[in-house]
Amino acid sequence: MSGSRYDLILASSALALILAVPLSSVAKDPTKLAAAPMAVTPAEPISTQTSTMIPIPANEVTNGSSTDPAIAAERTAAPEPLASLDPADRAIAEKIRDLLATKLDGLFPSKKDAAAAVAFYQNRNLVPLWLEKGVENARAASAIARMKSADTDGLEPSDYKPPNFAGLGPDALAEAELKLTRTVLIYARHLQAGRFPYTRVSHNIELPQAPPEPAVVLSRVANAADAGQAFDAFSPQHEPYRKLKAALAELRGRLGASKIDASRQIETVVANMERWRWYPRDLGNAHVLVNQPDFTLKVISGGIQVWTTRIVIGKPSMPTPLLSETMKYITVNPTWHVPQSIVHNEYLPALAQDPTVLDRMGLRVSYNGGEVQITQPPGDGNALGRIRFNFPNRFSVYQHDTPDKNLFGEDVRAFSHGCMRVQDPAKYAEVLLNIARPNERWTAEKIKNMFGSVEQDIQLQPTQVWVHLTYQTAFVDNAGKLQIRRDVYNLDSRTLAAIKGERGIIEPTPDRKQEMASGSGPNRTARPARSGVNIQSMFYETPSYARPTPGPIYR
Repeated sequence: MSGSRYDLILASSALALILAVPLSSVAKDPTKLAAAPMAVTPAEPISTQTSTMIPIPANEVTNGSSTDPAIAAERTAAPEPLASLDPADRAIAEKIRDLLATKLDGLFPSKKDAAAAVAFYQNRNLVPLWLEKGVENARAASAIARMKSADTDGLEPSDYKPPNFAGLGPDALAEAELKLTRTVLIYARHLQAGRFPYTRVSHNIELPQAPPEPAVVLSRVANAADAGQAFDAFSPQHEPYRKLKAALAELRGRLGASKIDASRQIETVVANMERWRWYPRDLGNAHVLVNQPDFTLKVISGGIQVWTTRIVIGKPSMPTPLLSETMKYITVNPTWHVPQSIVHNEYLPALAQDPTVLDRMGLRVSYNGGEVQITQPPGDGNALGRIRFNFPNRFSVYQHDTPDKNLFGEDVRAFSHGCMRVQDPAKYAEVLLNIARPNERWTAEKIKNMFGSVEQDIQLQPTQVWVHLTYQTAFVDNAGKLQIRRDVYNLDSRTLAAIKGERGIIEPTPDRKQEMASGSGPNRTARPARSGVNIQSMFYETPSYARPTPGPIYR
């Protein structure tokens, strides 16, 4: 058949052709899956070895002869691939084909799910996944049983209601088949990435929240010896999550003894399990784990906690964000660049009243293109202390030393403008550098010997040391005991409200330009927040002794 004939047919109804005409060249194993949805474009003629032929009217002549043997061969239809199926399955397969051709949008919640389902069923010659001879098979029973126990992962079983296969005709069975496929895709997505976009909780978050590829879900469930166990791969693999899952089962077992207390703890655990789904699947062989409600920082290397310290986090009005980034470099003797919001709102008015006030505070004024810039040079009294730890991010937050050591004695340490103050920064630097640069034998004393008036950067790259800023109001400690912490930023209540609300489609977070370049100091001009608030004014430190007007900064 001529290429122009195929171009005309495919351009008019590409999807209908794919769904309406079974493939004859699919591998003999009908459960073999395609890695990606099949795509056919008008510019690509279809080989006679991979498609059933489309009849040509008798009065249509190709290549000038209607008796050409090649044309006669093309007019002969390929064997019907559904003919080998059990009659019950064949009737269902035909209805699956019709549903995918006519009701695709109504069957699946997203175009990506729909495309994956089309490719999946087309590559198995429309053979049902969940039915055998018109009856629910063992694969379906296993998947349904797993979804009925979704509460063990802190999910709601009512979100994954299975269809009824009993006593149905081919039309209803085909629809039930596709409904179970849809439910399986939703369950795997909720299990791995959560039930809603994290923006419903806060815009002060920057995490991957990566849903699984629907084609991968269908492939694993179809090829697994036990479909229910196949879902284990989509559940978060983090140790804190697995410990919370065990704690959740234990709490539910104690519900009869103290129902009210256990119910509250269950809700807190469920909220924390939901948030863990937003983080990267792999936290990194070497990583820093900040738990904001616990006001602690831990360094993990090779799965072992190698060091921990106390930290100060942002106050409730200027909360520390949740994010995952890589530590790029450590700055010894950092310079503090005062945010423009503080320059214009506080320092310039004070300077107008007293021209010597900034001088007395050790701050320097300069002008760049008509813009006033105020900095604080390195020194013991610098707002950032002697060391700053840099993991460039759009919030312009980092970790650093502080002159206000007394705050580490408080139980609730939420006092900063969003950055994290570290109790023992020299030791922290030693631990990180010995992970990133093990042959150089760094010590806290060696780092302290660098203290002076000149800013110096020590690179950690290319070693990958991840920094994960988490919000764990519920966690299991090293002794195996469940710990509950105060919800300082009110994230638990907002997470639980979102859990009880409508579900949403989660899209992968797009790449964003970093606010700071590797090897340079913090970005001096922060991007405005989505709410219109200047992020930089929120997250740069302004210690009490550096304010031009009297009154405490910590509120």
